[in-house]
Amino acid sequence: MLSNQKFILEGASNKEFALDITYSDTQNNNGTIIFCHGFKGFKDWGSWQMIANYFADNGFAFVKFNFSYNGMGLEESTEFTELDKFASNTLSKEMEDIASVEEFLMGDIPSISTLLNTDKMFIIGHSKGGVSSLLYCTQYKTNIQKVCTWASPFDFYRSWNSEFITKWRTDGIQYIKNARTKQLMPLSLSVLEDMEINKDKYSLVHAGKKLDIPLLIVQGTSDVAVKMEEAKLLKKHFTGGTLHIIEGANHVFGGSHPFTEDSLPKDTDELVQVTKHFFID
Repeated sequence: MLSNQKFILEGASNKEFALDITYSDTQNNNGTIIFCHGFKGFKDWGSWQMIANYFADNGFAFVKFNFSYNGMGLEESTEFTELDKFASNTLSKEMEDIASVEEFLMGDIPSISTLLNTDKMFIIGHSKGGVSSLLYCTQYKTNIQKVCTWASPFDFYRSWNSEFITKWRTDGIQYIKNARTKQLMPLSLSVLEDMEINKDKYSLVHAGKKLDIPLLIVQGTSDVAVKMEEAKLLKKHFTGGTLHIIEGANHVFGGSHPFTEDSLPKDTDELVQVTKHFFID
């Protein structure tokens, strides 16, 4: 039988965020997986819970959380209600949140600590979450033993061209449209300044020289948000990594929000199976 427990943690700048753990009541011997959502993403998007159930059925505890500055509140919701926090989110803040999650998992979690196997710790990052995961694994002291990216860009800031940045500086703010909610999601000038100050810190070229744990890169050929070229750049600079290509898969591997099907999409099924084997082998 599977269980799901919810917690509230404190992350970057002492901001609270929601986290949940899906696990088997009988065995989680294959380890614990931390899942990091992407830009304009959240822990309860689409098929993420069904994916959590898949891994829990296969002997893992699956931990997913909202980044503290992703724009979500602490309530059970799929709506962005705190856009002021989204406006000032950075890769550094996301790394701080991952550190808070790992510290929590390595501590004495109320009621379920004896059920989790934290001797085997893994991390998955979808889209921007892949960038944050790779940076975290190369900049923090961590117990994570393997990292997997799903549709991760090589440079998160690649689409912020000179025209976009000039208007940002002029107006003091920029907006990204959320196709699902139709919200114009703000980006404060502090995010641009953070990017410029931390250019080297956020470079996956540099991170590729530091990663000392196994890496699996999963990419779909029909992803319009992150092109195949970026997956190839990840493979080029993370020379020890393995690239798995899913023909015809889009950025969310066939998923959608809300997701109402009874089984995972074909591309997601391949995604979770190859990831499972990577963590077990």
